[in-house]
Amino acid sequence: MSATDKKKLRKEMETAFLTEKQKAEQAEAKKLRIYTIAFVSAMLLVVVIALGVLGVRAVNNSGIIQKNTIAATVGENKINSVDFGYYYIDAINEYYNNIYTQFSDYAESYLETLGLDTTKPLDEQVQDAETGKTWAEYFLDSALETAKLDYTMYNLAVKDGFELPQEDRDSLEHIEHNLESYATLYGYNNTSQYLRAIYGYGSDAKSYTEYCERGAIADAYVTAHNENLTYSESDIQTYEDGKEGNYNSYNYHYAYLSYTDFREGGTEGEEGNITYSDEENNVARAALKAAAENMATATSLEELKQLAEATEVNESSEVVVNEQKDTLYTEINATLGKWLADESRKEGDIAAIPNESTSTDEDGNETTVTNGYYVALYGSKSDNTDKMGDVRHLLVEFEGGTENEESGEMEYTDDEKAAAKTEAEGYLKTWNDGEKTEEAFIALVKEHSDDTSAEDGGLFENIHKNSEYVTNFRDWAIDASRKPGDCEVIETEFGYHVMYYVGDSEMNYRNYMISEDMRAEDHEKWYNDIVDTIEGALGNTSKINLSVTLG
Repeated sequence: MSATDKKKLRKEMETAFLTEKQKAEQAEAKKLRIYTIAFVSAMLLVVVIALGVLGVRAVNNSGIIQKNTIAATVGENKINSVDFGYYYIDAINEYYNNIYTQFSDYAESYLETLGLDTTKPLDEQVQDAETGKTWAEYFLDSALETAKLDYTMYNLAVKDGFELPQEDRDSLEHIEHNLESYATLYGYNNTSQYLRAIYGYGSDAKSYTEYCERGAIADAYVTAHNENLTYSESDIQTYEDGKEGNYNSYNYHYAYLSYTDFREGGTEGEEGNITYSDEENNVARAALKAAAENMATATSLEELKQLAEATEVNESSEVVVNEQKDTLYTEINATLGKWLADESRKEGDIAAIPNESTSTDEDGNETTVTNGYYVALYGSKSDNTDKMGDVRHLLVEFEGGTENEESGEMEYTDDEKAAAKTEAEGYLKTWNDGEKTEEAFIALVKEHSDDTSAEDGGLFENIHKNSEYVTNFRDWAIDASRKPGDCEVIETEFGYHVMYYVGDSEMNYRNYMISEDMRAEDHEKWYNDIVDTIEGALGNTSKINLSVTLG
């Protein structure tokens, strides 16, 4: 699933996370798998949100008070407590899961360092000591920001006559189906009862579906604006003027030596901190320079590695020669980048490049010190004018398999792989025996492919050397000898792919990178100009359950 698809399904994912506590409490439920593929991919984390007094009583409550209490306003939109409650609970949920994603089993410990006790109500815990803001208020503010964006972008979408793409409408239908499944699984009579147990009084299937749809339309509208930005060759050249070097990439090796690698002595203070005298630092910098210059006498990569290994540094350090491939100039340290970009540079050049910093004292006197050295070996430069490829593929996944207990990865026998290969080769033969057209290939893909891209005819565009696809797939797509209509079977870790080369992309990789930078800047400006005009405010939030606890 693409990043865009994940964003569009955020409401579905958030609801899925909320159900995990209930799931853990029911042993049998752990064995059930009734979710869609999208749902399964989202259910990776655990969030535990308790709504206290809600439960059976919530099922019987009409929510009239909540529906008639304005919890927030966005422009002319008045958001009642039910609708704003969705944003509030999901803000808590998103925050927790971001922490859980980063820290996993240590999530609760990390939350404690932030002052958030998972066993206490959020409205009884202070999030900001200076202002006295509680964690409940923090999440209310977060919910308001999301609501502001949703309502604003949704209103613009409606004004522009924007229609939600069919794939997104299909996703919304999946949400409704999954909610019904969960309601049944956990013993509720209907989806509305289930939602009230999660979000509070007044929540029901109709309002929750509208909440999901509003968010989906807002996200899709923003995505569509970004995707609809196009640029001519002239636009690209104008933007590139003065920034030509930014789009070159370099292959090189380097080692970085810091003067701290050579420091010895020091004085330990009462708190255990070690400080060094000016003399000790100067001695270290002299040793640094001698070591770097010695390494720069190397005449090959092998010799550079030998000299690096022989360089004597203090116990806490080591000198490592790193390899960098196709590294964009803008991603390289400025000091090292300047050396690499020198037009006189040639393959095999090795040099010690000082990394310096300058400070100015109160009297305006400047002092320059050397903090370290890059010892670099130049490989080559690419202007990235390589072509990009557009392909379609039909995936035949491996079937069966055994999960490796250590790695958790699926492993397949030779027979299982052979079965997938035979099936893929059968589809290739079918295509070869037919009209051998792109339309014929698309029909095969839609009927037989195991990949989620089947609905779109297995299409992948703008594939380049740095694309994050599995190696065999990417390399086949960018092969310089590739011609439109090429079709063959390749293997990847996912199975066997029947590949079809649609043709070269409309622009080369360099122009693609430039246009992406242009699109990012233009989209950000458009987005920020809108955001800056958004007016929103909290209203009466007393009907929202601010006493939520985590844990």
